[in-house]
Amino acid sequence: MNNESTRQQQPQQQPSSSEVPRQPNGRLRFPDAFLHPSEGENNHMLSLGGRMYKVQLIDEKGRSLEEYIRTVGQYSIRRERESFNRHNVQCFIRECFYRDNYVGAPWLIKPNIAQYYCIDSTLPQHLQEAQNDFLKSNKRRKLMQTRTTDDRMAERKAKKEESMLQKAKLKEERERQKEERKRQVAVKYPLEDLDLPIYRKDPSLNWLLVDMSPQKCDSKEIIIPYPSGGRSLRPMPHKESSIPPELFDSFLSVWSFLTVFAEPLKVSAYSVDEFEGALFHNTHQPKATVLVEYNACLLNVIINERNDDTSNEIINGDVVDQYIEDLEDQEESDEEEDTKEERKPVLPTVERGWRDKEHLRISSRWDHKELRASTERRGWESSLIGCLNDVATPDMIPDLNEILQHLVPRANSTAAEREKRYPTLSLKQKLDILEFLVNVVNESNLIKNYMEYCQEQLSEYRKQKIELNKESKALSFRRIEMDKRDRAEKRAKGNNGEEEEEEHLDSSDSSDHSDNESDESDSSEDQNLSREGRHQSRQEKLKQKQREREEMEHVRKKVHAEQREVAKAKNQEQKNKANERRKLEEEEKVLKKKEEHLERCMRRYMTLRIRPLGKDRFYNQYIYLDNIGVSNTYGTGRLYVHSPTDVDIQLLLERDYMTDLPERHYGYGGGRSFVLKLMKDQGLVEESEWLENRMDELISGNPSEYKGWWKYYSEPEEIEQLLSWLNPKGIRESKLKNELLKQQANIIDSIKKRITASTKPAEPETPKRTTRAKSASKN
Repeated sequence: MNNESTRQQQPQQQPSSSEVPRQPNGRLRFPDAFLHPSEGENNHMLSLGGRMYKVQLIDEKGRSLEEYIRTVGQYSIRRERESFNRHNVQCFIRECFYRDNYVGAPWLIKPNIAQYYCIDSTLPQHLQEAQNDFLKSNKRRKLMQTRTTDDRMAERKAKKEESMLQKAKLKEERERQKEERKRQVAVKYPLEDLDLPIYRKDPSLNWLLVDMSPQKCDSKEIIIPYPSGGRSLRPMPHKESSIPPELFDSFLSVWSFLTVFAEPLKVSAYSVDEFEGALFHNTHQPKATVLVEYNACLLNVIINERNDDTSNEIINGDVVDQYIEDLEDQEESDEEEDTKEERKPVLPTVERGWRDKEHLRISSRWDHKELRASTERRGWESSLIGCLNDVATPDMIPDLNEILQHLVPRANSTAAEREKRYPTLSLKQKLDILEFLVNVVNESNLIKNYMEYCQEQLSEYRKQKIELNKESKALSFRRIEMDKRDRAEKRAKGNNGEEEEEEHLDSSDSSDHSDNESDESDSSEDQNLSREGRHQSRQEKLKQKQREREEMEHVRKKVHAEQREVAKAKNQEQKNKANERRKLEEEEKVLKKKEEHLERCMRRYMTLRIRPLGKDRFYNQYIYLDNIGVSNTYGTGRLYVHSPTDVDIQLLLERDYMTDLPERHYGYGGGRSFVLKLMKDQGLVEESEWLENRMDELISGNPSEYKGWWKYYSEPEEIEQLLSWLNPKGIRESKLKNELLKQQANIIDSIKKRITASTKPAEPETPKRTTRAKSASKN
């Protein structure tokens, strides 16, 4: 046992080449020759160098033989060239593989080979599916070959019946679509925007129209079939602004008034960006020129009105006097009642509050003279303090006491101290002061006279517009007549062409017939001439033919001249028509320019009330504030979008309770749920949430103060996208789109001016002042 283990641990000793038995010729037998190469072979291998390989023999079953291992050089390894050639490979494939006879069939290992070598012959899924399809079709083909004539006839009959049934269904569907198209043609547009059929057509059901009125559709699980209506999404407006949303109405109304009435107020029209920047200016030096000019020009109007002994009760101080008298009456009544409750004093007891003695001392002569631009509006702060004490009341300005306390920092304050106080007022306080001044000035004689002047100008422009409309109708009538004439000439030309072609065919037939007759006559004449040749000379024949040629040439020239005259007349007629049409187009261009200029002039004098351009399907208002009044800036450079009013929201809520609507084949849109769902599906999620909350407040009966949202468009591309979103088949959007198209050039021009101004380097702010126009001076 121990001997055996010891023997196993020792390495096996290979016998030397001298101990191995040899053949009679002295050579070693295989595999001994493999294990014991000759010394010459070893020396040759070492001399060649190169890589060395370990070679091991295997048996007929592919198992390695551990005792037959040898190391050889790379140049001692040879391969028999004929053992691996094309023929051998083909034989190998033929003996080991097979392939089915369908298109795309793969080469597969024969089952016995796969089983012997334990090779998995399972096909991938896509190849297995292809094979199954082939087997099914092959089986069907075999069944087809074995079917009888009756089976074939029955199958053919079934296919024919199925085809006829399919054709009947297609015909029925075509008839339904044809009837639907007729109904659509019968719809008279524009309609109520939210009742347009396009939103309620289901594209997955051959555009089946669905009636979504609240009485016929469940409002809880509402699904709108085609919310986009085949139009692109509305561009998302911007809402970035430094002005808080609750102050934006006041901010925009103040700027709009000062811009529209810049001419009678004798102040330059600043842009909305300049006004916004000035409101946030909180230092004394440099001054916020925009606010200084705005406050000064409004105070000047009040000062002039007071000096002219105006009858306006607010400006002349009657309202303040009446307010003080009411407080005194209240004090006397409280004393008579002799109650234990504490009564309110006649005037507020706040230190340096409204009607304080210090304020009255500071502003005792505030309305004696205008604040002139030549003196940089010096002393306007004192005039403002006097105006707030003599014209305003605590009812008009909620934080009047706090404002006055801020403007007058202490008793016996100096003018230099008071000048530094206004810029540090809060944004709301500055807007409250400007809004009060605007409301007071709006009732002045100056503004009323200017508005009357603007109305006179508008009346004159409306007369001109009526004349331009008459010219436009005349040009349209001329164009219609020209188009009718051209269409009639084309039809006549087509008929003449057909007649000429028929005549040409007839003439060609007759000419062929005449040629045949002439040939026959010529042949007969030749015969006669041959018989009577002796009676006519050759010279006479030549003269006869010459006369005939001359007559034919004369006729040809005459016809050619007539054709030239006809062609010349036609060309002249065509030239006259082209000149006439070109002249018409030039007149239309001139008329269009006149209309655009007239629209700009009319918009300039539309100071009575600024109206929105229109409303969209959800009652959002679109407002363009530029080009009204005299403006030397771009204005806002924006198209503003404002939320629906409470009145519009009530109209939307009433859609849920419309029960007496007449029947119509294209149905109606839904109520509140339909509107909110349509807004969300069109990407207006934030606006739909605001609208839903406001609807809930109005339904509750205790709504809060209306606080709508403001957004704007400030890029030319956004205006184009908005126009493509609007559907002109709706009543509101049809009007809005027409107004936007009228003002599109002006809006884009304002936007571009604003973009250009924002890219320019900032310049030092200088006071601007307009000169009074002749019209204003007359008033």
